Amino acid sequence: MQQAPKAAPSAAFNLILTFVLGFIGIFDIYSGLTGDGAGVFITGLALTIYAVVLLRDALHIKKTGQASMSRKRMNHIGLACLALYVFGILVKRVPEMAQFFS
Repeated sequence: MQQAPKAAPSAAFNLILTFVLGFIGIFDIYSGLTGDGAGVFITGLALTIYAVVLLRDALHIKKTGQASMSRKRMNHIGLACLALYVFGILVKRVPEMAQFFS
């Protein structure tokens, strides 16, 4: 028999992460649109998407006391956003690395 996890999700921590990731993500999206390139835009998009997911979860925790989705689903969304973020980093840095090593 498996025990339920003792750690409950925290609305306050999710809101703090939402603010930090959302601010950086929106700044990166703006920077990407104004000339820093597609890689910066993609990384900002990944951060903003995850911030929105965290905001939704935090508001649901405040309302009901329980997370809006399972940990497994939250982990999958987080890993998808991480993959998008890494793709943005690659778009941003691979041309510089190719020029450096050639």
